[in-house]
Amino acid sequence: MEYDPVLPWREVRGEGYNAHIGPIRFAPLGGNQWCATVVLDKRHSNVGGVCHGGMLLSLADVAMGASTFAAGGGHPCATIQMDSHFLAAAKVGQRLIALATQLRKVRELSFMQCEVWAEGRLVMRASGTWKYLAQGAPGATEKGAIV
Repeated sequence: MEYDPVLPWREVRGEGYNAHIGPIRFAPLGGNQWCATVVLDKRHSNVGGVCHGGMLLSLADVAMGASTFAAGGGHPCATIQMDSHFLAAAKVGQRLIALATQLRKVRELSFMQCEVWAEGRLVMRASGTWKYLAQGAPGATEKGAIV
């Protein structure tokens, strides 16, 4: 997957943890797909000098969570399960692009999958389940996740 600068990119809320790992940008692709992107810098690397696995997991979580939020009309949600498979390394200076797809939405749950790419190379696959939260529930926010 290649970066498309023409997409209607928006910043994912840069507070707390997201501020530390970002800026992460988010865009709809149409239908049931969205993407998120971040450019890797030194703070994203591990002792081996490549992207830390936690950063890959974080980007996939943000991409799938923001997608669930968008698909739910801005309804707050939380990750309740996530699986991942690391396939290749990404390097400092590369742009990560996470392609998130909503597979199914039922009542309070959203089932997602995600591919994370670095310069045309698939580096990780992930899938997970998100729960839509009741308004006012712990972790629910009226502000939303996307600015």
